[in-house]
Amino acid sequence: MPALSSDKVLFGAAVLLALGSAAGFGMLAIRRDASPNAPVPQVQLTEAPYAPTAPEAPPIKTEQWPAPPAQTRGRDWVYDAFTPPEIYYNPRSKGFTVRPPSSLLDEETTEAFGIELVAVRPEPFRLQLIGYVGQPGSWRGVFQNAMSGEVFLASAGHRLPNLALSIKRLDVDPQPIALPESMTTRQRVATAVIRDEKANRDITLTHRERTYTGTVFAFVAETGQTAAREVRTGDSFKIGEATFRVDRIETTPPTIEITKESPSLLQPDRRVLTPRETEGPDETEPTATTP
Repeated sequence: MPALSSDKVLFGAAVLLALGSAAGFGMLAIRRDASPNAPVPQVQLTEAPYAPTAPEAPPIKTEQWPAPPAQTRGRDWVYDAFTPPEIYYNPRSKGFTVRPPSSLLDEETTEAFGIELVAVRPEPFRLQLIGYVGQPGSWRGVFQNAMSGEVFLASAGHRLPNLALSIKRLDVDPQPIALPESMTTRQRVATAVIRDEKANRDITLTHRERTYTGTVFAFVAETGQTAAREVRTGDSFKIGEATFRVDRIETTPPTIEITKESPSLLQPDRRVLTPRETEGPDETEPTATTP
Protein backbone atom coordinates (compact mmCIF):
# COMPACT_ATOMS: atom_id res chain seq x y z
CA MET A 1 0.00 0.00 0.00
CA PRO A 2 2.79 2.58 0.75
CA ALA A 3 4.27 1.82 -2.69
CA LEU A 4 0.96 2.51 -4.36
CA SER A 5 0.60 5.82 -2.49
CA SER A 6 4.12 6.91 -3.65
CA ASP A 7 3.27 6.12 -7.29
CA LYS A 8 0.10 8.16 -7.00
CA VAL A 9 2.05 11.13 -5.62
CA LEU A 10 4.57 11.02 -8.50
CA PHE A 11 1.82 10.66 -11.08
CA GLY A 12 -0.06 13.59 -9.60
CA ALA A 13 3.10 15.78 -9.62
CA ALA A 14 3.67 14.94 -13.28
CA VAL A 15 0.10 15.88 -14.17
CA LEU A 16 0.41 19.20 -12.33
CA LEU A 17 3.74 19.97 -14.12
CA ALA A 18 2.17 19.24 -17.51
CA LEU A 19 -0.83 21.46 -16.75
CA GLY A 20 1.47 24.32 -15.56
CA SER A 21 3.61 24.09 -18.74
CA ALA A 22 0.52 24.14 -20.97
CA ALA A 23 -0.82 27.18 -19.15
CA GLY A 24 2.51 29.04 -19.45
CA PHE A 25 2.87 28.40 -23.22
CA GLY A 26 -0.78 29.38 -23.71
CA MET A 27 -0.20 32.76 -22.05
CA LEU A 28 2.85 33.43 -24.28
CA ALA A 29 0.83 32.64 -27.41
CA ILE A 30 -1.97 35.00 -26.35
CA ARG A 31 0.48 37.88 -25.65
CA ARG A 32 2.21 37.39 -29.04
CA ASP A 33 -1.09 37.53 -30.92
CA ALA A 34 -2.19 40.63 -29.00
CA SER A 35 0.99 42.66 -29.73
CA PRO A 36 0.78 45.06 -32.73
CA ASN A 37 2.73 44.11 -35.89
CA ALA A 38 5.57 46.42 -37.02
CA PRO A 39 5.02 48.12 -40.39
CA VAL A 40 6.83 46.61 -43.36
CA PRO A 41 8.97 49.23 -45.19
CA GLN A 42 8.09 49.86 -48.80
CA VAL A 43 10.74 49.22 -51.47
CA GLN A 44 11.48 52.34 -53.53
CA LEU A 45 12.34 51.56 -57.15
CA THR A 46 14.11 53.95 -59.53
CA GLU A 47 13.59 54.25 -63.26
CA ALA A 48 17.32 54.99 -64.00
CA PRO A 49 19.10 52.13 -65.88
CA TYR A 50 21.67 50.06 -63.99
CA ALA A 51 25.25 51.13 -64.62
CA PRO A 52 27.96 48.87 -63.20
CA THR A 53 30.89 50.64 -61.51
CA ALA A 54 34.25 49.29 -60.40
CA PRO A 55 36.13 50.58 -57.34
CA GLU A 56 39.50 52.18 -57.88
CA ALA A 57 42.48 49.87 -57.33
CA PRO A 58 44.44 50.67 -54.17
CA PRO A 59 47.93 52.08 -54.77
CA ILE A 60 50.70 49.43 -54.69
CA LYS A 61 54.22 50.38 -53.63
CA THR A 62 56.98 48.41 -55.35
CA GLU A 63 60.60 48.23 -54.18
CA GLN A 64 63.71 46.72 -55.75
CA TRP A 65 65.44 44.32 -53.36
CA PRO A 66 69.11 45.19 -52.90
CA ALA A 67 71.82 42.71 -53.84
CA PRO A 68 72.84 40.33 -51.01
CA PRO A 69 75.60 41.94 -48.94
CA ALA A 70 78.93 40.29 -48.19
CA GLN A 71 79.04 38.19 -45.04
CA THR A 72 81.66 38.15 -42.28
CA ARG A 73 83.52 35.24 -43.88
CA GLY A 74 84.37 37.37 -46.90
CA ARG A 75 82.96 39.27 -49.84
CA ASP A 76 82.50 36.05 -51.85
CA TRP A 77 80.15 34.55 -49.25
CA VAL A 78 76.77 35.68 -50.61
CA TYR A 79 73.40 33.98 -50.69
CA ASP A 80 70.65 33.62 -53.26
CA ALA A 81 67.20 32.16 -52.64
CA PHE A 82 67.01 30.11 -55.83
CA THR A 83 70.65 29.57 -56.85
CA PRO A 84 72.74 27.18 -54.72
CA PRO A 85 76.43 27.88 -54.06
CA GLU A 86 79.13 25.94 -55.88
CA ILE A 87 80.87 23.49 -53.53
CA TYR A 88 84.13 21.73 -54.38
CA TYR A 89 85.94 18.99 -52.44
CA ASN A 90 89.74 18.99 -52.20
CA PRO A 91 90.96 15.41 -51.61
CA ARG A 92 94.39 16.61 -50.46
CA SER A 93 93.17 18.95 -47.73
CA LYS A 94 90.07 16.81 -47.04
CA GLY A 95 87.98 19.98 -46.97
CA PHE A 96 85.30 21.77 -48.94
CA THR A 97 85.57 25.08 -50.79
CA VAL A 98 82.37 27.10 -51.18
CA ARG A 99 82.09 29.67 -53.97
CA PRO A 100 79.08 31.82 -54.86
CA PRO A 101 77.18 30.89 -58.03
CA SER A 102 78.56 32.31 -61.25
CA SER A 103 75.38 34.36 -61.82
CA LEU A 104 76.09 36.41 -58.69
CA LEU A 105 79.72 37.22 -59.48
CA ASP A 106 80.45 40.60 -61.02
CA GLU A 107 83.65 41.60 -62.74
CA GLU A 108 85.22 42.78 -59.49
CA THR A 109 84.55 39.48 -57.74
CA THR A 110 85.76 37.27 -60.57
CA GLU A 111 89.13 39.00 -60.98
CA ALA A 112 92.10 36.86 -59.98
CA PHE A 113 92.95 36.90 -56.29
CA GLY A 114 96.64 36.90 -57.21
CA ILE A 115 97.98 34.58 -54.48
CA GLU A 116 98.05 30.79 -54.12
CA LEU A 117 98.95 28.65 -51.13
CA VAL A 118 101.89 26.35 -51.88
CA ALA A 119 102.33 24.56 -48.55
CA VAL A 120 101.90 24.83 -44.78
CA ARG A 121 104.78 23.73 -42.54
CA PRO A 122 105.30 23.50 -38.78
CA GLU A 123 108.26 25.61 -37.67
CA PRO A 124 111.26 23.41 -36.69
CA PHE A 125 113.41 24.26 -33.70
CA ARG A 126 116.56 26.07 -34.81
CA LEU A 127 118.79 23.14 -33.73
CA GLN A 128 118.14 19.49 -34.60
CA LEU A 129 119.86 16.30 -33.39
CA ILE A 130 120.16 13.98 -36.39
CA GLY A 131 122.62 11.30 -35.14
CA TYR A 132 125.50 10.39 -32.84
CA VAL A 133 129.07 9.02 -32.94
CA GLY A 134 131.57 7.74 -30.39
CA GLN A 135 131.63 5.25 -27.55
CA PRO A 136 129.99 5.10 -24.11
CA GLY A 137 131.42 7.90 -22.03
CA SER A 138 132.56 9.92 -25.05
CA TRP A 139 129.41 10.36 -27.11
CA ARG A 140 129.20 13.21 -29.57
CA GLY A 141 125.99 14.32 -31.24
CA VAL A 142 125.50 15.08 -34.90
CA PHE A 143 123.63 18.39 -34.91
CA GLN A 144 122.15 20.47 -37.71
CA ASN A 145 121.58 24.21 -37.74
CA ALA A 146 118.01 24.37 -39.05
CA MET A 147 118.48 27.99 -40.11
CA SER A 148 121.63 27.59 -42.21
CA GLY A 149 121.64 23.83 -42.86
CA GLU A 150 125.13 23.42 -41.35
CA VAL A 151 125.91 19.98 -39.84
CA PHE A 152 128.49 19.67 -37.05
CA LEU A 153 129.60 17.49 -34.13
CA ALA A 154 129.26 18.66 -30.53
CA SER A 155 129.28 17.16 -27.04
CA ALA A 156 127.81 18.13 -23.68
CA GLY A 157 128.94 21.54 -22.44
CA HIS A 158 129.30 23.00 -25.93
CA ARG A 159 127.76 26.46 -26.47
CA LEU A 160 126.42 27.77 -29.76
CA PRO A 161 126.52 31.58 -29.46
CA ASN A 162 125.14 32.23 -32.95
CA LEU A 163 121.99 30.27 -32.02
CA ALA A 164 121.86 31.37 -28.35
CA LEU A 165 121.86 27.69 -27.30
CA SER A 166 123.93 25.51 -24.97
CA ILE A 167 124.17 21.70 -24.91
CA LYS A 168 123.66 20.79 -21.25
CA ARG A 169 123.59 17.00 -21.55
CA LEU A 170 123.96 14.33 -24.23
CA ASP A 171 122.97 10.71 -23.55
CA VAL A 172 122.80 7.61 -25.72
CA ASP A 173 120.76 4.85 -24.07
CA PRO A 174 118.78 1.80 -25.25
CA GLN A 175 115.09 2.60 -25.42
CA PRO A 176 112.05 0.52 -26.46
CA ILE A 177 111.04 1.28 -30.02
CA ALA A 178 107.60 0.22 -31.28
CA LEU A 179 107.78 -0.89 -34.91
CA PRO A 180 104.62 -0.89 -37.05
CA GLU A 181 103.16 -4.37 -37.49
CA SER A 182 106.05 -5.90 -35.52
CA MET A 183 107.35 -6.50 -32.01
CA THR A 184 108.83 -3.76 -29.83
CA THR A 185 112.63 -3.69 -29.97
CA ARG A 186 115.31 -1.86 -27.99
CA GLN A 187 117.57 0.51 -29.87
CA ARG A 188 120.09 3.16 -28.92
CA VAL A 189 118.56 6.62 -28.98
CA ALA A 190 120.55 9.83 -28.65
CA THR A 191 118.92 12.47 -26.44
CA ALA A 192 120.23 16.00 -25.87
CA VAL A 193 119.02 18.57 -23.37
CA ILE A 194 119.46 22.05 -24.85
CA ARG A 195 119.28 25.32 -22.95
CA ASP A 196 117.42 27.95 -24.96
CA GLU A 197 118.85 31.27 -23.85
CA LYS A 198 116.20 33.26 -25.76
CA ALA A 199 113.22 31.52 -24.18
CA ASN A 200 115.06 30.76 -20.90
CA ARG A 201 113.97 27.10 -20.89
CA ASP A 202 115.25 23.61 -21.66
CA ILE A 203 114.44 21.76 -24.89
CA THR A 204 114.88 17.99 -25.30
CA LEU A 205 116.05 16.79 -28.73
CA THR A 206 116.19 13.21 -30.01
CA HIS A 207 117.77 11.93 -33.18
CA ARG A 208 114.71 9.80 -34.04
CA GLU A 209 112.35 12.72 -34.71
CA ARG A 210 112.40 16.40 -35.49
CA THR A 211 111.56 18.96 -32.81
CA TYR A 212 109.19 21.83 -33.57
CA THR A 213 108.48 25.15 -31.87
CA GLY A 214 104.70 24.84 -31.92
CA THR A 215 104.14 27.62 -34.46
CA VAL A 216 103.47 27.22 -38.18
CA PHE A 217 104.35 29.12 -41.31
CA ALA A 218 103.24 28.94 -44.93
CA PHE A 219 104.63 29.33 -48.42
CA VAL A 220 102.56 31.43 -50.84
CA ALA A 221 103.25 32.34 -54.45
CA GLU A 222 101.78 34.56 -57.09
CA THR A 223 99.29 32.81 -59.34
CA GLY A 224 101.16 30.79 -61.93
CA GLN A 225 104.59 31.46 -60.38
CA THR A 226 106.98 28.92 -58.81
CA ALA A 227 108.96 31.21 -56.48
CA ALA A 228 107.38 31.03 -53.04
CA ARG A 229 107.32 33.51 -50.18
CA GLU A 230 107.51 32.41 -46.52
CA VAL A 231 104.82 34.06 -44.37
CA ARG A 232 103.58 33.82 -40.81
CA THR A 233 100.39 34.89 -39.06
CA GLY A 234 100.20 38.69 -38.96
CA ASP A 235 102.59 39.26 -41.90
CA SER A 236 101.68 41.81 -44.59
CA PHE A 237 103.23 42.23 -48.02
CA LYS A 238 102.47 44.01 -51.28
CA ILE A 239 102.25 42.74 -54.84
CA GLY A 240 101.77 45.63 -57.21
CA GLU A 241 99.06 47.89 -55.79
CA ALA A 242 97.48 45.10 -53.73
CA THR A 243 98.28 44.52 -50.06
CA PHE A 244 97.90 41.04 -48.56
CA ARG A 245 97.57 40.32 -44.83
CA VAL A 246 97.92 36.82 -43.34
CA ASP A 247 95.15 36.44 -40.75
CA ARG A 248 95.52 32.76 -39.77
CA ILE A 249 97.41 29.58 -40.71
CA GLU A 250 96.14 26.08 -39.94
CA THR A 251 97.86 22.70 -40.38
CA THR A 252 94.81 20.38 -40.15
CA PRO A 253 93.68 20.74 -42.84
CA PRO A 254 96.44 22.92 -44.31
CA THR A 255 94.79 26.27 -45.01
CA ILE A 256 95.61 29.95 -44.83
CA GLU A 257 93.19 32.83 -44.29
CA ILE A 258 94.39 35.92 -46.12
CA THR A 259 92.89 39.35 -46.81
CA LYS A 260 93.54 41.40 -49.94
CA GLU A 261 93.13 45.17 -50.11
CA SER A 262 93.47 47.10 -53.35
CA PRO A 263 92.38 50.50 -54.72
CA SER A 264 90.29 48.63 -57.31
CA LEU A 265 88.28 46.79 -54.62
CA LEU A 266 85.29 48.34 -52.92
CA GLN A 267 85.97 46.35 -49.75
CA PRO A 268 88.64 43.91 -48.52
CA ASP A 269 88.61 40.49 -50.18
CA ARG A 270 89.05 37.77 -47.54
CA ARG A 271 89.59 34.17 -48.64
CA VAL A 272 90.60 30.80 -47.22
CA LEU A 273 93.17 29.16 -49.50
CA THR A 274 94.09 25.47 -49.73
CA PRO A 275 97.35 24.14 -51.22
CA ARG A 276 97.40 24.21 -54.98
CA GLU A 277 97.75 20.93 -56.85
CA THR A 278 101.21 19.84 -57.99
CA GLU A 279 102.02 18.03 -61.21
CA GLY A 280 104.24 15.37 -59.66
CA PRO A 281 103.16 12.68 -57.20
CA ASP A 282 105.32 14.14 -54.42
CA GLU A 283 105.35 17.77 -53.44
CA THR A 284 108.83 19.24 -53.44
CA GLU A 285 110.02 21.60 -50.71
CA PRO A 286 109.25 25.17 -51.83
CA THR A 287 112.08 27.67 -52.05
CA ALA A 288 111.38 30.89 -50.18
CA THR A 289 112.24 34.29 -51.58
CA THR A 290 112.87 37.45 -49.62
CA PRO A 291 109.95 39.91 -49.55
